[in-house]
Amino acid sequence: MTSAQRLSIAVFILLASGLSIGYILLNYPPSQYAYIPCVFHLTTGLHCPGCGSTRAIASLLRGDIAMALKNNLLIVLWGPYLAYRGMQQLRSWIDGKPKTIWEPPKQSIILFLIVTILYTVLRNVPIEAIHELLAPSVH
Repeated sequence: MTSAQRLSIAVFILLASGLSIGYILLNYPPSQYAYIPCVFHLTTGLHCPGCGSTRAIASLLRGDIAMALKNNLLIVLWGPYLAYRGMQQLRSWIDGKPKTIWEPPKQSIILFLIVTILYTVLRNVPIEAIHELLAPSVH
């Protein structure tokens, strides 16, 4: 497969996916329609690090950054970086280069885990000011 063919496939998939997700989130807001519920929240009553991600992405698509940060601070902060890494992998595939798996430094993994664990714990603390700041807006 040539690079031009790979590029065509990638552009088609990204456009189709982006348009589909955008259409769904803009026309069927998570605050008004039922999406797949969080199993962790259903079983424990606690918010996992991903709770509110769908609402945060929908808010970003509408340009409501404040509500996106309210729904899931972590996904809004990590999202651009993860998108960047995904685009690097896609570019590698389009160029036909051997697929390299990114191995982040051990310190980065530890920092990511610590931040994620702290975020999860803090968003479930029964102190109203902290809960109001970090818990998703509607569940």
